[in-house]
Amino acid sequence: MKRAFTLIEMMIVVCILGIFSLVLFSAYNKISEISFRVEQQKRVNEELLFVSEVLQNFANRNSIDFEKYGLTLVDSMGFSDVLYLSGEDGKFKIYSSGNCVDFSQIPDFSNLQDGCALYFQQDWEEESVKLTSDLAYFSKAKFKIIPYSDLYFSSQDDLTLCDTNYFACVNDKWFWLFVDIYPKYYSENVWANDIHILVQDFFNI
Repeated sequence: MKRAFTLIEMMIVVCILGIFSLVLFSAYNKISEISFRVEQQKRVNEELLFVSEVLQNFANRNSIDFEKYGLTLVDSMGFSDVLYLSGEDGKFKIYSSGNCVDFSQIPDFSNLQDGCALYFQQDWEEESVKLTSDLAYFSKAKFKIIPYSDLYFSSQDDLTLCDTNYFACVNDKWFWLFVDIYPKYYSENVWANDIHILVQDFFNI
């Protein structure tokens, strides 16, 4: 005659299955968080690569428009919120819109539409073209323009030969891009979404 399971034995089995389910569920959640974080990191890196290629293409076809800056570069040690270029693509500027650093002012970061992006604008156009997608947000973009003064000349003779337009005589021109990049679903309170990259990218003209 077969002996049936007692109530205590059945409760023990249910408890064991519950513990296994809890462990598996926790492991699944952790794997999901890691997978989502990796995906967010991948999207940010892809967006950064795309923007870097676009800016380098602009740099290959154009040069820094020093006339637009005037003496402001000297006062700011070469730093500017706007990158002015001119050349094969005409006269245009590249700038950022929005500051995504103070998240206390942005209760729902994922709903931002126009802020925290890089824009391209021709001199004769009133509207700007968005260079970045909605996969990542570019905050507080700054450009470091080199050279920004005649101090980069090796001798006074070089400066004399250039008359007053000494920037035209400089063969080596370049700029740095400093920007904070955040993924679309950034959240400083959620580990899977807490991704922030401080970028320093160099472009040769």
